[in-house]
Amino acid sequence: MVSVWKATITALALLALGGCGGQAGKPASGGMAARADAPLPFGTNAIGEECRAIPAAGDGGTRPFGLFCGAWEQASGSIAVTGLYDLLPDEPSARLRQLAVEGGRTGWAGSLAQRANCQPAQPIALADGSSALLANCQLREGGWPWVGITLARGKQLYQADGIPAVADLLLGMADRLEGKGGEAPTARMQDIQAALRAALGDDALRFGRGDLNDFERLSELGRLSNSVEDYAAAEEAYRRALAIQTRALGDDSPGAGDTLMALALEVSNQGRGEEADGLFRRADRLLQQSFDKAARARLASYMAFHAANNGEEKRALSLSRDASATRRALVDDLEDAAGGGANRAVLGSLAAARGDLIHSLLLEATVSLRLKQYGLAEAAAAEADRLYQRTRGLPPWWNARILGIHGLALAGRGDVAGGAALLSKAVASNRQLFGQGWPVASAMLELGRVYAQAGQDAAAASIYREGLAMVRDLPGGAPLPLDRIMPYLAVLDRMAAADPAARPALNAEMFLAVQQVREGVVGQTITRAATRFATADPTVADLVRQQQDAVRERDRLRIEAAAETAKPDSQRDRAREATLLKQLETAATSAQALERQLQAAFPNYARLSRAAPVAPADLSALLRADEAVIYHVFGSEGGFGFVVRRDGVTAFPVSLSRAALEERVASLRRGLTPRAGALPPFDLALSHDLYRRLLGPADAALQGARSLVFVPTAALLSLPPALLVSAPGDAGDYAGAAWLIRGRSVSVVPSIPALVALERLAARPAAPKPFIGFAAPPFQGTKGGNGMAALAQSCRTDAVMDPALLRALTPLPETADEVRQVGGKLGAVPADILTGAAVTKAAVRDRGLGDYRVIYFATHGLLPGELRCQTQPGLALAPPASRPASAADDGLLTASDIALLRLKADLVVLSACNTAGGDARLGGEALSGLAESFFFAGARSLLVTHWQVPSLPTVRLMTGLFDRAAAQGDLAGALAAAQRAMVAQPASAHPFNWAAFTLVGAAGPAQAAGE
Repeated sequence: MVSVWKATITALALLALGGCGGQAGKPASGGMAARADAPLPFGTNAIGEECRAIPAAGDGGTRPFGLFCGAWEQASGSIAVTGLYDLLPDEPSARLRQLAVEGGRTGWAGSLAQRANCQPAQPIALADGSSALLANCQLREGGWPWVGITLARGKQLYQADGIPAVADLLLGMADRLEGKGGEAPTARMQDIQAALRAALGDDALRFGRGDLNDFERLSELGRLSNSVEDYAAAEEAYRRALAIQTRALGDDSPGAGDTLMALALEVSNQGRGEEADGLFRRADRLLQQSFDKAARARLASYMAFHAANNGEEKRALSLSRDASATRRALVDDLEDAAGGGANRAVLGSLAAARGDLIHSLLLEATVSLRLKQYGLAEAAAAEADRLYQRTRGLPPWWNARILGIHGLALAGRGDVAGGAALLSKAVASNRQLFGQGWPVASAMLELGRVYAQAGQDAAAASIYREGLAMVRDLPGGAPLPLDRIMPYLAVLDRMAAADPAARPALNAEMFLAVQQVREGVVGQTITRAATRFATADPTVADLVRQQQDAVRERDRLRIEAAAETAKPDSQRDRAREATLLKQLETAATSAQALERQLQAAFPNYARLSRAAPVAPADLSALLRADEAVIYHVFGSEGGFGFVVRRDGVTAFPVSLSRAALEERVASLRRGLTPRAGALPPFDLALSHDLYRRLLGPADAALQGARSLVFVPTAALLSLPPALLVSAPGDAGDYAGAAWLIRGRSVSVVPSIPALVALERLAARPAAPKPFIGFAAPPFQGTKGGNGMAALAQSCRTDAVMDPALLRALTPLPETADEVRQVGGKLGAVPADILTGAAVTKAAVRDRGLGDYRVIYFATHGLLPGELRCQTQPGLALAPPASRPASAADDGLLTASDIALLRLKADLVVLSACNTAGGDARLGGEALSGLAESFFFAGARSLLVTHWQVPSLPTVRLMTGLFDRAAAQGDLAGALAAAQRAMVAQPASAHPFNWAAFTLVGAAGPAQAAGE
């Protein structure tokens, strides 16, 4: 998927998730900051909380109040009192009709309509013989039940809205505000509550402001995470929000359909299409019960995003156009109903409907861009712009998104200058709103790509440099897909070809840029491990929370200040503007100070969550003369390779896309899977072709390199480098093949920062004990089933792992002897060989692993090609007899669990892993994420398998490795020598027997081998 596609879809997803009204908990009258006036006691709500009405600032014609219950600082409802010009008619039917007319004219009605969808208000009799109008509503954000109430006393119009639990209090607002107190003046409160339950469900009256607070906070976190393309964090936030909603309202609440859609989209954004399909089906079922007329159109839009993520452009266009047609019809109906504009409720609904239509039109434009139908894209963007300019109250950042998409359409038609001008306006608009934030950087990357595709390399390089510098400076960085910067790499490569003298500096710039890429399973694993590390330490968690809150407050103030300064001079409030700017300066200073405090006080957390790119010169200084670091990256249309030596970095294009690479790796892996008890032939010619594409352009840069350190990405993470063949040979001649390990040692590292960090561990004291091993957990297998596939497909989020899933894994009884033999070779005592039911999480956690130089796990690794439902890669240990109360004892040692260990191991062995993945996808990315967690815990090296090898060849290779390491002091060299020895024997020459083993991490001296 090309960069414009994914980038634009991402930004549109932010519009979709952001809504066009205010937050659900804010009073409908708007801007209701509480004043110092004494609160008015207002009675007890339906969940037993004492409530009070607090006067708030309003305009001259309205008296607003916030209704606060319990200890919550957010209002459970709002009240607005407005004067009427004339008394309402006495005749009941005429009185109700006029009450509805007057009620629809107020600012309260317009604000409520923007934030909630309401059914037509129904009359309800009060004790004094008058009637009120009661509307059952759903908040536009999250679909939570909400009520609206309108009544009149004399020439005063009383209007209120809030959670259903305060409905009885609001019906009595007139008497309570006049100080009469007492019970709500209605003789039929039971009938009212029965009507509410019938319309909204039995749970509607039982949730409070606290539930909504938690939901709103998590929804905001989901939107913010989505805005920086951190889809994994957004998914986690929406899952937690959904749990709160279903706990409060039940599993069948129609409002949960909105949250499910948001969750489904975040899952889709991470490439997990099948899982997203299931979530969308659940959302569809719930939304069929909703009285929101736009719900189906909203679902069609989200499904269009999903189709776009799946590469189904035509279906995405069809769905988005269907959504636009439905929303356009709603807008037309509301515009007809608005008439002269006296009905503020209709105008509020019209603003919300126009916002929805803008969303659909921008999606249409984006899909048209993908299909290169630039005229259609321009037309849709122009219509969206016209709607935006006509509609007050829409979020100001939408303007930048409209400008950006319109600019991309113009550039696609060949009007580069016009397109760049609009994109430049988008950058300027975002900069005013967000300062140096991700939206600004993202728009700059789009502008840079336009220049790059037009061949304006100097302009492209300049704008990319500024945008990426901004990304580097963001607290925690931002998940950055490679396709966003591939045009930049191409620009720098062209500039280097045109100016050879500048090539070293330009290649170094390319190398720094690709280190900013953070995507896929590796990035998700590291993010979740960082989160777990933070939550495990209350002090870290509190500081992280303070820093995140400070950033959100800074961004909120920046948007409000920008909105005020953007007004015409006649409408600007200079005093408010000055106050906002002063508050913004204070908030920005606070956010920066907390970020510095976090990094200084907790460098381990900062290292895991905020790893900085490594300059080529700094990496070169760590390398020996015969050592080379090899780094490849792959986008949707091609890739780049890098070789770092002591004298600098060489960059070169690679003629392989991510998809083409995955196809070749999968084909090679098929030659390593036994069938019917026999080994299939391994494709030596394909292996050589892959070597030629990956390393052929770097022949000169690799001259004299005898120690190769690979930093694999994409499908290369599932291919041991030792499998590459450097010269043509005869098919089936495994003993004579020019394997990469002939004359060279090979190791891998999960990232460049990890390589540098590992070098810092080299001088630490050795751990006192030689070896501890964990093997043969009591798995039982299943008849004709695939236990690993079921485990990989499980959806556990933060829940306890079902022990039955672990028990269904294939037994590994022979690994017990494997660990005993290897442990005996290294001088282990019997107590340090744990097998069977003793291989528990408690044993791993409590045995003091920091005392051991070699830690050996001979068990299944969960290395899925995709991380479903917030799962993590991990190691399968002994399942408990029954489902435990906590995930701390559930039998799956996750990457987050590993990151919390404290190790001094020179080597950790994972001898039964399989990066073919339990979900039929390549799982090397999961293994790389798992390795990062071990390194963070303190391990210096890992020896891992990419497929399960029988214990006999495993023991041969391991004993050969440790014998040679004791003599050579070089783990990578010892592994290569042990592998060459196995290649030399016809019985073990097939790469299935020896190539599975890969050294990950530091390749230098292994103290454990000789002590």
